[in-house]
Amino acid sequence: MIVVRDDLIPKEVQEYLHMIVFGSEDINAMLPLTCKYETTARDGTNPLPVSFQHVFKSSTVISEWYGNFSKIPQTVLRNLDINLVDILQARLFITVPHKTTLKHYAPHIDLPDEHLALIYYVNDSDGDTVFFNDNNKIIESVSPKKGRVVLFDGHHLHAGGFPSNNPRCIVNYNLIVS
Repeated sequence: MIVVRDDLIPKEVQEYLHMIVFGSEDINAMLPLTCKYETTARDGTNPLPVSFQHVFKSSTVISEWYGNFSKIPQTVLRNLDINLVDILQARLFITVPHKTTLKHYAPHIDLPDEHLALIYYVNDSDGDTVFFNDNNKIIESVSPKKGRVVLFDGHHLHAGGFPSNNPRCIVNYNLIVS
């Protein structure tokens, strides 16, 4: 199950979340970010890509910005008639443009426990999210588009692609539903 929707998050909410992350002409970006090197993206010829992250919710952290970003899964699941029980994790990732021979990061799942995963795209970018079958063959690619959401079984192997033109910003949620 991979559900892709572009029509669930109101435009004003999309603009507000984009402004928190990237700022605007009048307002500086507000979200504190941590820089990290992406060791799963080593291609042997180029330096490691750099990305930035912010943890909204984990088993040990709840960010002051969590309330703003927790509305995304609430809205999506309500519109799809799915009952949200808990948001296990919510993390923002900004991947900066990077020259590499790789097409995407290493395929992975976020958590071993049963859950739904949701990706919210904060901005338009390149660097598709790719989904794999059990033989590590790509079965679907989803292009980053501001306001787009992708909902899928959390045990589905997936990976983010590398942007080459502008930053790729997503919020990744791991959800318990009933």
